[in-house]
Amino acid sequence: MRFRLRDADRTLRLFLTTLVIVLSLGYFVGLLFVEHTTSMSPAGLSEEFAGSSDLNQVDEMKFAKSSREMFTFIHNHILSISLVFFVVGSIFYFSSLVSDRVKRFLLVEPLVAVVTTFGGIALVRFVGEEFSWLVIISGASLFLCYLTMVTLILHELWMTPKNSSTQGCP
Repeated sequence: MRFRLRDADRTLRLFLTTLVIVLSLGYFVGLLFVEHTTSMSPAGLSEEFAGSSDLNQVDEMKFAKSSREMFTFIHNHILSISLVFFVVGSIFYFSSLVSDRVKRFLLVEPLVAVVTTFGGIALVRFVGEEFSWLVIISGASLFLCYLTMVTLILHELWMTPKNSSTQGCP
């Protein structure tokens, strides 16, 4: 029979819970930083990467990111956020609270959204502000998938009773 999160022993539950909480703290601090630097608006996003358009109307002057800065930013974020979703997804894979179809969506969509979010940021910088909406929509999808997976992981680890007919991990 397949291992499920609900069958984990107390030590594994504590380890997975601590890992998910620490990852979540990092993820949410990143979101606070995004809010601080972009105000989570299309204009703020464009200003952060393409620079301030009207220097007389801004509190803080921002310059367009160079190609080198953009490559570094996009490279670092695609790798690190993909790894966060790999870790969370690897844990979530063992959840038994959703159908296989929903699970498949929640495992794949964030990885697609990572590409569209950071590809969208490149488009904002090098093509135009109108791509801000792509970044906002795919970023919202990332957040909702993350929140859903973490909530279901924690719920199954601590709120779902063990199935007496299933063997737990050793």
